[in-house]
Amino acid sequence: MAALSAHKSLVKPCTSFYRCFTIVDGKLPVTFRGLKDHKYFPTAVGAALTVLCGLLLHQMPGAQSWIDASYDYLFRFSSRAVTNKVVVVQMDEASAQALNTERLSWDRELQVQLLNKLIEDACPLVVFDVRFEKERESKKDEALANAMRHHGRVVLAARTIGEKIEGADPAQIIPPHQRFVEAATNWGIAMLYPAGAPIRQHCPPTPMDGFPSLPQTSALLTGAKLDSDPEEQWIRYYGDGGGLDCLSYRIALTKPPKFFQNRIVFIGNKPQSDDPDVNEDDKFRTPYTSWTGRAVGGVEILATEYLNLVNNEWLRRAPKNVERMVLGFFGIILGIGFCLFGRAATLGIGIGAALLLTIIGVSLSYYTNYWFPWLIVVGGQLPCALAWAIMVPTRVPGSRQAEEKKPTPDRTIRLNFPEGELPDAPEYEVITPEIGKGGFGKVWIVRNAIGQWQALKAVYESNFGGNRGPYEAEFKGLQRYKPVSEKHPGLLRIDLVSKMKEAGYFYYVMELGDAQAPGWEKQPKLYKPKDLENLRKQAYERRLPPKECLRIVTMLADGLNFLHSQGLIHRDIKPSNVIFVQGRPKLADVGLVANIRPPDQVHTLVGTLGYMPPRPEKPGTPQADIYALGMLLYVISTGRDPGLFPDLSTTLIERSGHAEFLPLNKIILKACQPDLDKRYQSTTEMLNDLKEIN
Repeated sequence: MAALSAHKSLVKPCTSFYRCFTIVDGKLPVTFRGLKDHKYFPTAVGAALTVLCGLLLHQMPGAQSWIDASYDYLFRFSSRAVTNKVVVVQMDEASAQALNTERLSWDRELQVQLLNKLIEDACPLVVFDVRFEKERESKKDEALANAMRHHGRVVLAARTIGEKIEGADPAQIIPPHQRFVEAATNWGIAMLYPAGAPIRQHCPPTPMDGFPSLPQTSALLTGAKLDSDPEEQWIRYYGDGGGLDCLSYRIALTKPPKFFQNRIVFIGNKPQSDDPDVNEDDKFRTPYTSWTGRAVGGVEILATEYLNLVNNEWLRRAPKNVERMVLGFFGIILGIGFCLFGRAATLGIGIGAALLLTIIGVSLSYYTNYWFPWLIVVGGQLPCALAWAIMVPTRVPGSRQAEEKKPTPDRTIRLNFPEGELPDAPEYEVITPEIGKGGFGKVWIVRNAIGQWQALKAVYESNFGGNRGPYEAEFKGLQRYKPVSEKHPGLLRIDLVSKMKEAGYFYYVMELGDAQAPGWEKQPKLYKPKDLENLRKQAYERRLPPKECLRIVTMLADGLNFLHSQGLIHRDIKPSNVIFVQGRPKLADVGLVANIRPPDQVHTLVGTLGYMPPRPEKPGTPQADIYALGMLLYVISTGRDPGLFPDLSTTLIERSGHAEFLPLNKIILKACQPDLDKRYQSTTEMLNDLKEIN
């Protein structure tokens, strides 16, 4: 009180909080009114509003159309020329009628004829965007396989079930029939996503668990070097025609000798109608569809992706923080710049600035491999700055209007999560943003009522493509797993499974895995889980020491053995689904847990390719779990990907610790035996062998 009294002489009463606030530090009072009347106040407000406008448009989910339009209009104004010789042979309706075959079930004898012509012309690479999943007529199938084998550089297409492309949820991949795989040896995933919207991104951007896409396999065969680190890849289109030579199938058969020499050939379906509103399989929109009204077959987009990869011309975006910094820079420049000119000049300068910014945005993607959502600046920030600059002259400092202007209440702008994204979990404090995202849902860090840190995963029905069956199966799997999760230290403990919400989701709360770095509790947003995949990537040559591999897999086998003893199977064992809790490895991602059934009753094929046993064995059995655990041991102990099994690296064989690896290798070979009779018959048997090494 004495200290306060000492300053009373410096305090001047103020009857209106809006008009002034008092600084009790020996300085003169500062008033909001004085700040408002400052000559630079309107300019500062204009710059702040323009920056805020850009950041909101960049961040709000409803503004995705601005970002998509920024990408689409890049190709409206400019596109690079293509120098590669790529021919797309289209399986069209006219050819089907002329050659007396069905367009959607092409006679394989015709495919043999085309392949033979391509062999004679010395075509360097043939890519089939055609399904060869089933056998038909034996003689024709054998002739086609022989033609593939004779050519030696043929790539076949595999397809996926569902529309999941990212995260830890398993992708279901159906490769070509074994007869054709053995003949061609090269295949990749032919996937375009999402259906119904213009295709803008490579899908998937990186190989899925060691299995590349169809364009990636094709690019590798022609000498391209692909990035191994996951990164979003946007397609660079080469004009409405795609920069491709498109031929009708019947015309391709009649081309003169050597026509296909030194030309890469893609073969695939052409839709019956190019009207994008007419539903057909394997028909997609491109950025040009909005202007031309023409959709294209998937093979044209896959061939464009191949050109992107082989020429290293695919597009990428800068990190979000960098884009926000750029928007902040333009917001300040536009907000300040327009306020320096009069009304008449401002309109003309605004038009010129819009043209200049458009040229900059388009030129960035033309001369580099980056693109930026420039329409946020041109269509959002620029009009905002222009509108403010036009209104500024009416707010003359000291005028009657400014004097009588009453303050407006402070309004806090809140960025709400879109409906269905943030779960309604009132018992928990949910830390945003999420720490993980997969094809089925999202994962957040939460804190319960007594301050414990846990993980919460929400699973959304909308992510199952309208199919409620898998959504309910995931819920039932958690119901089965929760009661046993507390009975063994090797299982990830589930504390709560919510009811199915009317909004179309449910969530469950589980123990939180160890963090990659300590001290994250003070800043929960810095938390990153410590899983086996990350541990492997950080290790020298991506492999862990044999003793550590033995420790980890022994604990996992112990937990899996208990799970099997309870009549349950995991169905998706892989390094990214193993997290560490207080240093102990545990099997995570338990949504696919199911009851053990006889193999003849297994009808759902789920898992991750590479960790699933080879066909014709069905996944979803205890023996399939054993195979996956053995493959996990192979991956973490050798540094190799599943697709390379059973190869070993030269450095592994030559290094001094090779003797420690040999006992592990015996367990790997027995656990991953294609012959079920020679594989471990139970996890108990495998666990005993692991303990004997210890």
